[in-house]
Amino acid sequence: MTNILSPAFFVINGICLLILIFAFRRPDQAAKAIGLVFFLTAFINIVVLIAWPETYLDLEAVAVYEWYVRTIHESFRVHMQVIVISISLAQILIGLGLFGSGSLRMAALFCALVFFWAIAPFGAGAAFPAPVILSAACLVILFKINRKRSALTSHG
Repeated sequence: MTNILSPAFFVINGICLLILIFAFRRPDQAAKAIGLVFFLTAFINIVVLIAWPETYLDLEAVAVYEWYVRTIHESFRVHMQVIVISISLAQILIGLGLFGSGSLRMAALFCALVFFWAIAPFGAGAAFPAPVILSAACLVILFKINRKRSALTSHG
């Protein structure tokens, strides 16, 4: 979990802001940067699961919605390994898709959006506002790619 006054919090959110800025100028590279974020977080999730699994239960204290608190308290506590490994595998797949092209990248960007929106209610546990910033970057990239595709089809 990220303390909102820690240097890590500012570094994480600073990197996310740079990715968002990059998305306007170089959407392909920004998509790959987000892919790297997914790879890194998948790795971190597995390390935390092995070394400090109780850390995930701390998310209960920072979750914004009661449903998230109940889910962590009831289901997540019992099935933590399966859930974290599943999330990590999904992160790896999204990351791979972001390094792809065409429809694969579009699908991965959509999945990344859903993922970021799903973790945003964990607040400090998700280094908020990082998920919102990265979801904005995904939207910019989707818009840029779609605009590029439209320009190509209208001229072709």
